[in-house]
Amino acid sequence: MMLRTPRILVVDDDPAIRETYRRILAAAPADSALDAARAALFDEVQAEQVFAPELTLVDQGQAAIAAVAAAPPDAPFAMAFVDMRMPPGIDGVTTVEHLWQLDPELQIVIASAYTDVPWGEIAERFGVTDRLLFLKKPFDAVEARQLATALCRKRELMVESRLRERELERRVGIRTKELAQALFQSEEAARARMQFLANMSHEIRTPLTAILGFVEMLRDPSCSEKDRLEHLAIVDRNSHHLLQLVNDVLDLSKLEAGQLLVETEPTDLPQLLLDVVASMLPQAQSKGLVIAIESSGPCPQTLVTDGRRVRQILINLVGNAIKFTSHGRVALRVGCKDGVDTSAVQITVVDTGIGIEPDRQKLLFEPFVQADASTSRKFGGTGLGLSISRRLAQLLGGDVGVESEPMVGSRFTLTLPAGDRVVGSWLPAASAAASGRSVAAQRPSLKNRLRGRILLVEDGLDNQRLVSTILRRAGAEVELAVDGQKALDEVQRSIADGRPFDLVLMDMQMPVMDGYTATQRLREMGWSRPIVALTAHAMAGDRERCLLGGCDGYETKPLEAERLIATCERFGAGAPPATPKPAAPPLGPS
Repeated sequence: MMLRTPRILVVDDDPAIRETYRRILAAAPADSALDAARAALFDEVQAEQVFAPELTLVDQGQAAIAAVAAAPPDAPFAMAFVDMRMPPGIDGVTTVEHLWQLDPELQIVIASAYTDVPWGEIAERFGVTDRLLFLKKPFDAVEARQLATALCRKRELMVESRLRERELERRVGIRTKELAQALFQSEEAARARMQFLANMSHEIRTPLTAILGFVEMLRDPSCSEKDRLEHLAIVDRNSHHLLQLVNDVLDLSKLEAGQLLVETEPTDLPQLLLDVVASMLPQAQSKGLVIAIESSGPCPQTLVTDGRRVRQILINLVGNAIKFTSHGRVALRVGCKDGVDTSAVQITVVDTGIGIEPDRQKLLFEPFVQADASTSRKFGGTGLGLSISRRLAQLLGGDVGVESEPMVGSRFTLTLPAGDRVVGSWLPAASAAASGRSVAAQRPSLKNRLRGRILLVEDGLDNQRLVSTILRRAGAEVELAVDGQKALDEVQRSIADGRPFDLVLMDMQMPVMDGYTATQRLREMGWSRPIVALTAHAMAGDRERCLLGGCDGYETKPLEAERLIATCERFGAGAPPATPKPAAPPLGPS
């Protein structure tokens, strides 16, 4: 079925023939016996409702050329019937040449009783073409109508094909742009990751070089006590740097997987800020910088949030501020959001450093991206910290934003909801950090804090020696087991001797029998005393797996002495009991 009204051009100098064309091509549908009789008498073809073209009838070639030239681009003629001899004007062949110059896709039928130009010469003149047909007069009405219908449909299909082709080209163009953009983004991501790997390699190898080098120097018998302490401080500092790198990568993997959990509890904001300043003060002092806590107005003193994660965010922001500031000061400016919203707190880390170019600011919070490629050479870093900080802030219901001016300084603002424990009218006072005095908290003594019997289940010899030394120096009695089966044997023996262990520290990945199986067996056999998992497994779900497997607590390696002893105290190996502990029930079936 025709999709639009086709336009047909008839070019003939004989009025009677033009009228014949009109009756054949534009006759109304036969709806009466008179119409049917007339069609039969004059050998006319009744016009079909589905094919009712718009006719333009002219008597000369010049008029035909003018009609085609005037046709709108969106409504060209589909075909033309052209007479051969049209005196006194130009002949049909010349007319066709001009028509095709105007519309190369016009379908043409040359209709003539005779011609001054031989048919062979006409074919040679136009070449091989599917746009030119010949109709000999007098022609059959059915033949003429069939030609008109077929050629109009052909032109319509050509138009539709062209439209589809253009639409396909448009879609291909859009898709090509999308693929090019995706390829560009992929290449950019690949470059960023390659840069990250290069930076990570640098960040790992640099502290490792220091650790290995100064450990070697510690072996020198001639090393003085002063040098030994300095070497140990360097080893300690670089070891913590390596640990932070590992933690950043683990945090990013958990965030990417949507599996990092936060724990909210009342958090003392002033104390948290002082802890952050105390941690960062040595770095600031080493560069001659002042670090201070400032007020931008009253704000809540207690937040209901994950204090550990807030501290992590602030240490990252303050660390960056110190890193990129060579002179001046770094301040933690604290107040309510917009100065009045007591339900939210804003902590802005302000520095007088190198600042950040505007076009780089929007990329700062993408993983693996740094403010400038040169920062990996001048300042170090992996490009993970800000990405992790913003995602952590968003998990806590807040955000991290940035304002910066090159060569003037930067302002990174952490916004946090206060929770349901809002306490107003707290104004940060001038802290010791502001004047450059140390505010580092005194580290509690580790001696004489433990009194219990502890079973350490650990297959690594170095870890056995490290952990057992820490525990024994703190006052605990320590026994060792190198795998889960040995742990079961030691627990059985301790009960048989009437001196059951107060606490089991269980490595979870060991040969012979792992910690998960050993813990399950102990619980099945009736052991009810605390078991704490000590494991290097620190991915999402590892803590839950240990607790569900029967452990009472969970600590990740590497271990810090203070944290390890505090854990032992919490699970019953601390101060001696007021009354002697009863013997544990026998293991196994009665």
